[in-house]
Amino acid sequence: MIDWVVLVPIKRFGEGKQRLGDRPDRAALAEAFARDTLEAVAAAPHVRMLLVVTDDPHLVDDLSLPVSVTVVTQQAPGLNNAIATGLRVANDRWPDWGQTVLTGDLPALTWEDLERTLEIAEEVPLGMVADAHGTGTVMLTGQPGVPLLPAFGVGSAMRHRDLGHRLIRGSERLRRDVDTQEDLAIALRLGVGPHTSAVLEAQQVA
Repeated sequence: MIDWVVLVPIKRFGEGKQRLGDRPDRAALAEAFARDTLEAVAAAPHVRMLLVVTDDPHLVDDLSLPVSVTVVTQQAPGLNNAIATGLRVANDRWPDWGQTVLTGDLPALTWEDLERTLEIAEEVPLGMVADAHGTGTVMLTGQPGVPLLPAFGVGSAMRHRDLGHRLIRGSERLRRDVDTQEDLAIALRLGVGPHTSAVLEAQQVA
């Protein structure tokens, strides 16, 4: 199998997940989604490097994940700029590995879901996984030496396909990014990771 570097962009937790409304645990949930996503990535056998790109590196100082982690600070605001920063690092340090960009709000993701998708991506020069709604993108993949073409934002699934990324059908857990209360309810039915579960349990107790 190909060895992969997986790039996960993470914004400041207090600024994320605005569409979850005025929940008092919104920032804690944003952090929990990210940590559950990162732990799933870290456990995937063919992920050689987890590359976290953030506008606040202090938020991820204590990841303590069982895989090599590199944290870099993005050089300009915005999701696509964060990804561009990470891809420059990946191209420079690990040019012989496949590259993946994964969103950091996938609390139901398991390493098995990710590993199965990476196996499919081995056969696809440029791949993408659309979100559960079919309009956004949760994952981009590129074989070693094939540059990714990130164009995230509203309607990104169509843009990525137009740029040459072939659609890969990921599992429902992989495709379920969480932006709204409805998304969160569906993720809970699928089963979320321990960090998200702990935040929700604490809110119920409070």
